[in-house]
Amino acid sequence: MPNAIRAIFFDAGNTLIFPRVEELARELTADGFPATVEDFCAADRLGRAKLDEFLWPLLRQGGAPRTVDHIYWKGYLDALMEQIQVPEAKRADIVGRLAARFRELSFWSHVFPETPGILDSLRARGYYLGVISNSVGWIEQQLRNVDLARRFDTILDSAVVGIEKPHRGIFRLALERAGVRAAEAVFVGDTYSTDIGGAQRVGLRGILLDRIGAYPQADCPRIISLKDLDRVLEGL
Repeated sequence: MPNAIRAIFFDAGNTLIFPRVEELARELTADGFPATVEDFCAADRLGRAKLDEFLWPLLRQGGAPRTVDHIYWKGYLDALMEQIQVPEAKRADIVGRLAARFRELSFWSHVFPETPGILDSLRARGYYLGVISNSVGWIEQQLRNVDLARRFDTILDSAVVGIEKPHRGIFRLALERAGVRAAEAVFVGDTYSTDIGGAQRVGLRGILLDRIGAYPQADCPRIISLKDLDRVLEGL
């Protein structure tokens, strides 16, 4: 079959592994700033909107900066401070503490129960599986820690290869390692502009994992759980 899907690439953070934000919510509440998991989700949605507002015009003009994640994280943490009403005088300290936690290897350790079985099923059916992640050099180790790394044929960390999504280079490197053409692969990620926009720039079909309802109007296949991935693959 022409252009049959042979490879599936995944983002890592907020696609395969997730931060334990419930712990941060409890810590902030104990410090006198009542916070819930939904507060983090609301701030996350705003951070993504800020990133998309900045990045989509560049992508549509054919360009992209080599680093973009700092834009998302600033928007996310600034929105969280507004959401939980942290006084201006205390924001720098709280933001610094939260940013440090998000950079910790062990903090990204929540894996949804269905994820290992879904990956095993895809491998058993002959798909090449890979990870393309904007990270800080430790994503392969953390995937090992949660027993997911062995399920992938290649794992690309932006800090290791020197290129961040949505730059074409990191996607092309993944395709080269898999030995497939862009039309024979899909990319599953959680950020519309960085993941889906970046993948589309090299001809990859993007599948948006939108667990928090950040992108109801996204113009691409959209799922709310990896359980829905087979349905989308069949449609392709």
